[in-house]
Amino acid sequence: MNAPQVALPAEASASDTAARSARRLTGGSRWPFRWVALALSVTAFGAGLPTPIYSIYEQEFHFSAAVLGVVFGAYTAGVFLTMFVVAPLSDAWGRKPVLYAGMALTALSGVVFLLSSGVLLLGLARVVSGLAVGATTSTATAAMAGLEPRGDQHHVARVAVAANFGGVASGVLLSGVWVEYGPDPTHLVFFVLIAAGILGALVVASTPETVATPDRRRGLSVRRIRIPPDERVSFWVSAGALAACYSIYGLFGALAPSFLRVGLHVENYAEAAGFVSVMFGMAALVQLGLGEVRDRRALLIGLPVLVLGIAVFVLSLPLGSVPLLVAGATVVGTGVGFAYMGSVTLIDRISPAAIRSEILSAFYLAGYLALAVPTIGVAVALDQIGLDGAGIAFGAVLGVVVVILFLVLRRTPTPPGGEGRPRPSK
Repeated sequence: MNAPQVALPAEASASDTAARSARRLTGGSRWPFRWVALALSVTAFGAGLPTPIYSIYEQEFHFSAAVLGVVFGAYTAGVFLTMFVVAPLSDAWGRKPVLYAGMALTALSGVVFLLSSGVLLLGLARVVSGLAVGATTSTATAAMAGLEPRGDQHHVARVAVAANFGGVASGVLLSGVWVEYGPDPTHLVFFVLIAAGILGALVVASTPETVATPDRRRGLSVRRIRIPPDERVSFWVSAGALAACYSIYGLFGALAPSFLRVGLHVENYAEAAGFVSVMFGMAALVQLGLGEVRDRRALLIGLPVLVLGIAVFVLSLPLGSVPLLVAGATVVGTGVGFAYMGSVTLIDRISPAAIRSEILSAFYLAGYLALAVPTIGVAVALDQIGLDGAGIAFGAVLGVVVVILFLVLRRTPTPPGGEGRPRPSK
């Protein structure tokens, strides 16, 4: 549904108010905004760091690809718990206490990974990592919205997405290089994660609190989910695009190292990590270089590119072509960058301010379910129909879903153009 034109002055006024508040907190400096973005990237870094090590755990602990999928999917349980129960407290308690919790949980996940001697502790480490991400993601984004000197909410979304994807890419790449060339790869690398959590806490300490009057008396409660009937089609298009992005994240994050090692005989962990980080890195670069293309327009570009990338990726499996696989990861990463940004900014456009947090909760719920369910399903399929069969089946299903999303988007009168919320004047 088209955004009512009468809302624009109110949105512009709200943006101006936010900009004045941000300038008052930061003195016009962008550094507090950047520090919170760095803290956000720390938890993403922690989520990506174990990726190249999963295949080592698979051999050391003697578990199947299906168990690996369950371990990876355990992350989602942690995300849900803190995203829907703890993160809402930041509206009352203030952003900084919840961000401190996120940094502490990031460091704790490194400790649990260090102590992991079997599947149960490995799964627990993933849950703790998910707790860190769930506590930090929406809280850090809300803090960034309060610290952006011009009140430019599209810039906030763009930088938050880039921080997430960039953090995952850097974590995967660093870990892969360490595993291949450094000592004791399943232990020492996690001291880097512990240090990152401590650094994140110091960074948070250097930023101002954006909640004017924190109220620590509020107790825990579960965040509600409510979608206005008039916006449900647009919501499901946006949530579907996000789910497609998270499904690919699950595949690349959990199973791509096994694809490379077993199917394509890529034994060098740094090379395998480089391949995985290509997808995340390209998604981050799209935000930084092409972030002005947004909402409907970004989705109309990103969804077809995503289908093309999936096709190239699927084709590379039976051919056993590493260059084709890298090309597929590059194209998929580009499509994910556009589709992710398009879905986030479209949700921002259609969400009434009074219930925006509820709509965003439902939005990310769809994404994280898509991270867990297909990942576990593909892992089980690996044991049943083999590497190529599982990859082709996953690609075919996901490709069909993305095509349907694209066709629905073309026929749905969602907000036109790519303007997003009004950008305030400098």
